Amino acid sequence: MKMFIFEDVSDLTYNYHSGGGLVVVARDKDHALELISTDSNIVIKEEHWSSVIVYNLLGQKIEPKMYIFPDAGCC
Repeated sequence: MKMFIFEDVSDLTYNYHSGGGLVVVARDKDHALELISTDSNIVIKEEHWSSVIVYNLLGQKIEPKMYIFPDAGCC
């Protein structure tokens, strides 16, 4: 499994401040794209893939999952 960390995604939530960070735990890029596609608010562009941080996860069985860290904005 791999952990994909997107530090600055402009279209992530339906909130007033729609940006934020995204972490996806998946087998590979195709699997990550499959998980991301389950949330219509998330728009990942090619530019995001060029700056994504990827870690290989070893050890115990790890379940695929997405973690959304919305931009809290100024409020």
